[in-house]
Amino acid sequence: EKAQGQQYLKPYEEEVIVKYLLQMADLGYPIRMKFIPSLAYSVTRHRPTTERPAKAPGRNWAKALEKRHPILLARRVKALDWNRHEKNIYGKI
Repeated sequence: EKAQGQQYLKPYEEEVIVKYLLQMADLGYPIRMKFIPSLAYSVTRHRPTTERPAKAPGRNWAKALEKRHPILLARRVKALDWNRHEKNIYGKI
């Protein structure tokens, strides 16, 4: 595609990010949207020095990633219900 050269991550790097985000969500630790650009920046640190970007992706990059990969739907994390909490040793206030 024409936009391939303008993308921040290479296709295999983006696939790694997507797999990591899905795995963390399945384990019950979803990554917040605001941390995804810094995660992408750290992935690019493994490139040769000449190919590394100078700074992290922009503010809207995470939303664009979500649009490219619809499987990454942003979900709201709900608090754990007190009835389901196994070690509920504190009384409710």
